[in-house]
Amino acid sequence: MRSELAGMQVMNWSSRHHAGCRPAMRFRYLGMLLLVLPSPALASIGPGAGLGAIAVAITVSLLAVGGFAFVLWRTNIFETANDVVSTSMAGVMSLVDSQLSDQAKEQAVRRAGLKLFVGGFNIAWRVILALAAAVLPVFLAEHFGVTTSNAVFDIMLRFDYIVIVSIVAIVAVKIVQRLRPGAEAHGVDDTLYSPVEQFVHSVAFSGPAVLKAAAWAEERLPPRSQTAEAVRPVFVTSLARGGTTAVLNALHDAPEVATHTYRDMPFLTAPLLWDRLAGGRRRRVHRRQRAHGDGLEIDLDSPEAFEEVIWKMFWPQNYQASSISLWTAENTSLEADQFLRHHMSNIVHARTVQAGPEVSPKTRYCSKNNANIARIPYLLNAFPGCRIVVPVRRPESHAHSLLRQHRNFCTQQSEDAFIARYMADIGHYEFGKIHKPFLFPGFTAEGQNTDTADYWLDYWTHAFREVLRHKDKCIILLQDDLRASSGYTMTNLYRALDLETGGQVFENYFHSKQDLAETEAFTPSKFRDATDVYDALKRAALS
Repeated sequence: MRSELAGMQVMNWSSRHHAGCRPAMRFRYLGMLLLVLPSPALASIGPGAGLGAIAVAITVSLLAVGGFAFVLWRTNIFETANDVVSTSMAGVMSLVDSQLSDQAKEQAVRRAGLKLFVGGFNIAWRVILALAAAVLPVFLAEHFGVTTSNAVFDIMLRFDYIVIVSIVAIVAVKIVQRLRPGAEAHGVDDTLYSPVEQFVHSVAFSGPAVLKAAAWAEERLPPRSQTAEAVRPVFVTSLARGGTTAVLNALHDAPEVATHTYRDMPFLTAPLLWDRLAGGRRRRVHRRQRAHGDGLEIDLDSPEAFEEVIWKMFWPQNYQASSISLWTAENTSLEADQFLRHHMSNIVHARTVQAGPEVSPKTRYCSKNNANIARIPYLLNAFPGCRIVVPVRRPESHAHSLLRQHRNFCTQQSEDAFIARYMADIGHYEFGKIHKPFLFPGFTAEGQNTDTADYWLDYWTHAFREVLRHKDKCIILLQDDLRASSGYTMTNLYRALDLETGGQVFENYFHSKQDLAETEAFTPSKFRDATDVYDALKRAALS
């Protein structure tokens, strides 16, 4: 009642002065706000206080809030806080990093603890300085008799005041972010993984047991309809930079095809469960250029190669310190084969559910895994009826591209250790500081310099000699044909795979420019060997 009475008195005062005092109109709406002011707020300003006194108290309170925010902004407290969070996550990630020794984990935790202590101090003095900036206008206002500190604090502690000021602050921040030069400009993958995302990734890849447990949980996800077995899987493979991503994108858009997407990371073995936990379709990222810097843009629904994680789970002995052994038909593991078949079916089921009931069900699993070039006989033996598609690029162009990407990722992995950790976790050892070549027959990496074009050309030659051994059981696609006649070549591929075209414009998936490169950087004998292999592949290619 006292609050309502105080508000009515102010409104009566405003109406009496409306005709003869024009400034009163400017206070009229402020007077309406006072209808909800509690009596303690009015009492703290003083008996008989008018709108002017209350306006002064509100002004001082806004100066205090503004001073607090300004100091926090100028001292970069948010960057400091982000560093503290990153340090905390780094310490925790070290504990769950299966690639670190116990001694390395202990050292990493100690470093993180010291950084946290320094970071806490840096945050503390910034907050103290901001509080001083907030108290200063209140102290000066009371010192000069403008208003009382009780009046200011009573207003600042009101729930509606806090809500309104918070909303205004959020809107102001958004406006400033939009107006700042380069606000929309982002580097290539430079902010792709926040500290929290890195922590979740580290948990998922802390050991094979986690991903196996995730697969177990996926099986018990209600409601669970009967999942049909993925029939006649399609494996797209080649050396990295061979055109597998473009082929995968063109196959991904076939109505019946299901592939891994970035949405599955990091709990790759539980695609549907993780998608629900992570927010489903509400989880989005802006399309951005991938780390390769090759112009290809990706988002959460882009297809990608993540299947290698499962091979690492079941064949850790093949991944040696500096190289990777090949798989033979005799290496069959019934447990691994069963897990892979079930995983393929889960991907097909997940993509069907995510596409919605109005879309025809997915039936064919398709993977792009460059490492499958080292296990072609195994795939043919373990998955009868599968189709293996091998894009082939000119050796000189392919070798130069591999060298460029090797240098690119050496730089990236030196600047950001998480990039190296991420690529190792998903089994992408193609290039960079973590490069591990496959031990194709006759190839040895010992004593070779990976920073030369000859190394990558020699690697190409031995890899595709292995492909030639199985040319009659693979579909060979020439990169030159995909560039020169994308529609014709891909239509033939769809026909060979028994896939239905969905009106795709295949020219949109591939470069049309000729794939040429200089050959002077290669040793002549190595280049002749590579050319001989390429000519043999041309004769076996899809026409």
